[in-house]
Amino acid sequence: MESILIVDDDPNQSGMLRDFLKNSERNIRTINSGEELLASLDTDPDVIFLDYNFDMAGDTAMNGLQILQEIKKRKPHVEVVMLSSQDKIDVALNTMKYGAFDYVIKGETAFHRAENALANILKRNELQSQLGFYKRFAWSFTLAVIATLIIIFAAYKMHMAGWF
Repeated sequence: MESILIVDDDPNQSGMLRDFLKNSERNIRTINSGEELLASLDTDPDVIFLDYNFDMAGDTAMNGLQILQEIKKRKPHVEVVMLSSQDKIDVALNTMKYGAFDYVIKGETAFHRAENALANILKRNELQSQLGFYKRFAWSFTLAVIATLIIIFAAYKMHMAGWF
């Protein structure tokens, strides 16, 4: 994991989270709006911390859920952690339904929860990588066993036919 984007219309909030996560020694950038994020998705971030509620400056501004849906359409592999001051379970479940990895409620423990979400993403990616290795190993092993059985069966048939 190389790149983290923090998207929040509150520069103080995004700056504090960036400073808190700086210990992870990763490229961390902050963006102030969902539209700006969508315009810069070609930078291929690994993780996005996305605010749920943006100050709606006019009718054209998107909310966090709409932005999440657009991110998942364009870059389904990017993990999104939603940040919100709303502690309603239906809001959290709705964001998960649309592909958010986690839902962090802003408050005293928000930065620690964000750090834990990042650690969980890293751990899951590591486990997926290991799983891929084991799947490839199992496939190779299965092919080797099948090839060995075919050779043994062919040798047995040749022996029974009197070829040796």
